[in-house]
Amino acid sequence: MNMFGRFIKQQRNKRKITQDDIASELGISRPTYMQVERGERELTISEAKKLASIFDMSLEDFLSCEESTQKVILEKKSNKENSSIEIRVTEKNLEKFKQVLLYILNKVGGKPNIGETVLHKLLYFIDFDYYEKFEESLMGATYIKNHHGPTS
Repeated sequence: MNMFGRFIKQQRNKRKITQDDIASELGISRPTYMQVERGERELTISEAKKLASIFDMSLEDFLSCEESTQKVILEKKSNKENSSIEIRVTEKNLEKFKQVLLYILNKVGGKPNIGETVLHKLLYFIDFDYYEKFEESLMGATYIKNHHGPTS
């Protein structure tokens, strides 16, 4: 398996998409798609464009086997210590993330009991609700499960 095939398989597994699903999206058989993942078959330009779209990335990033992310650093001013939160959002979804974050802050930002954990949970629930309705991520953020609730 070559590097490009491993990258495609990694992206497919990350999104929990089956080989059959991708093969049908590309209009090819599953065995033919398996050859792509093993590096035994080259992709056509149209197939590469479709795969990049399925994996929610630019064609350039897809062909270079890189997932472009942009870091958004939220700094919290505190008397105790300086801390920052790092949220990874794909460059394509950065504008959506900003809009959702500003919407949340507009609705609940002035309330005294709203902290970082609550903001993370609200971002997660909004993204999850959107995913349940439209079967795609709204903001493209990745979440980590921890004992306080989901973390971006």
